[in-house]
Amino acid sequence: MKILQITGYKDSGKTAVVNRMVESLKAEGRTVAVIKHHHDDDVVMEGRTDSESFTRSGADYSILNTPGMSMHVKREAPDLKQQLAHLENQGVDCVLIEGYKTLGCPKIFLSHSFRHGHTNVDNIGLQNVLKTFDIRYDVERIMDWFKEWSSDI
Repeated sequence: MKILQITGYKDSGKTAVVNRMVESLKAEGRTVAVIKHHHDDDVVMEGRTDSESFTRSGADYSILNTPGMSMHVKREAPDLKQQLAHLENQGVDCVLIEGYKTLGCPKIFLSHSFRHGHTNVDNIGLQNVLKTFDIRYDVERIMDWFKEWSSDI
């Protein structure tokens, strides 16, 4: 199982890049998981759905089932290592992690935020940065790089 982090500040294009990467891997028949880090628990509660109301009421687990998928919300602090081990046991080919800047996995860094401007990766002490891109100019370069990086999955 290969792991790649996509990091950068808010509004730097991380989600757009992750979506393109997922589409690319799925087109090749790969099994893909995405883990997104968010700094605020309330992001889970923004949908104003029945499932969200169960979690707000204090349910330890809330599971939404539709004909083609299920979504699980579990009230507990995440254990990223345990989540990655579970995904590997499930036979996932690639995990894309959005965020978790301080995690030591291989990562790319998106250096321009439409909210905060340009950030120099050397000034924030990230580890294991494979490549730095600017989403304004590098979308196709990112995907070319990613296709080469993921070619051995």
